[in-house]
Amino acid sequence: MHALTKQLTEYMLEKYQLTDYVLYESSYARHKLNDQTVYSFETFWIPRGASVIEEEDGTMLPEGTVQITIDPVTKRTTTLSLHGPNSIHSVPDDFRDPTTRMAWIESETDMIYGTHFMLEEENDTFFSYVSCHEGIRLSPGCFIHLTLTENGQLDELFLYGPHPSDHHVKQEPFALTLEDIDSLAKQQIKRFSYTKPGHQYAHTVVETFMTQEGSILVPSKLDFTSSIEVNDVLSWTGLPSKMHERYPYQSGETVTANDVITQTEHPDFRPISQETVNACHTVIKDIIQNEYPADSGQWMIRYIYRQHPYLAVKLSRAHPTSYVDQQRRVTILLDEKTLDWISLTDDQELHTVFASVTAPELEDDQQDVIFNALRPYLLLTPRYVFDVSKGHYVLCGLLDSNHAYLSATNEVVLLRDL
Repeated sequence: MHALTKQLTEYMLEKYQLTDYVLYESSYARHKLNDQTVYSFETFWIPRGASVIEEEDGTMLPEGTVQITIDPVTKRTTTLSLHGPNSIHSVPDDFRDPTTRMAWIESETDMIYGTHFMLEEENDTFFSYVSCHEGIRLSPGCFIHLTLTENGQLDELFLYGPHPSDHHVKQEPFALTLEDIDSLAKQQIKRFSYTKPGHQYAHTVVETFMTQEGSILVPSKLDFTSSIEVNDVLSWTGLPSKMHERYPYQSGETVTANDVITQTEHPDFRPISQETVNACHTVIKDIIQNEYPADSGQWMIRYIYRQHPYLAVKLSRAHPTSYVDQQRRVTILLDEKTLDWISLTDDQELHTVFASVTAPELEDDQQDVIFNALRPYLLLTPRYVFDVSKGHYVLCGLLDSNHAYLSATNEVVLLRDL
């Protein structure tokens, strides 16, 4: 056992006093959160004397198994799952009291309620919290899910996303108003279909982040990765230069304790060289020509990005003539080392299904009528949003609405009633 693995195991053993348990399995994993690489250490502890059942479709762990995952650097717990009516040290027997619940979450996550995290949703046995900065939510941020049994015992604590204390936040007063973003807000009206008898379409405002300077900010994904924008149309004459056969998927990467110690960067963050882009272009052109031989000049390579151990190539129609064409995407996976062809996914069928219920663009006068009807129901809420170009969170306004406009009856109704 590696020294780090031993140290982390002993830490869990002492913290939760797992003297009646035996460590069955442990492993490391590497994740992408915003523009950072983070690691996790996952363990499964089985009751001493219990048996593990090996079956054809997998391993069945015994009742009472405890799953614990921690950040190997900070030692914060990110998953604590009790499979059965377990009782372990430092975990209260009843979480139904709010004071008990908050105190325990704060101690486990090293967060302060109202400062670092806030309640998003709750019922008798489930509580969902999101990260915040001084009471203002972060996007993307950390999610904390607490699931209880019917008698109030812990079933699972699950935490995912960047820890609030690690955030780089540009703190500033929120001064944005709806009047400041009227023209941009009007452009966020979208039409959608629903199944309630008597109406077919409704309009609402799409959830959008607006900067205080009056522009739209698209938040980063939690798995921000290297990406090259290509925008190159594929055209051909004659035969493909090579026929490419498909190769099977590879197993996932193995992450070691040494990777944690050296804090090895996630491979998806490695830049993609122009040489690799050129090589991908040649392979993708052959594949597209073989799969869609009559489509010379009709496909464009949009992006190439890493999806370790693959390179993902996103294509779209170069000259769309319909909704299906406009929305259609093809994604091809190549082995990042050999550029062997792994898979091709074409979402044409999905968009064909929705094409019949997709509306044309609104005329200006229609847009004005709908926007004026919805305007009293628009919401503008402060939200810190991670700006990849700046490397920190900036204060924005989240434009949203709980209402929709029905053109057939000129009514404004709650979305939940549709």
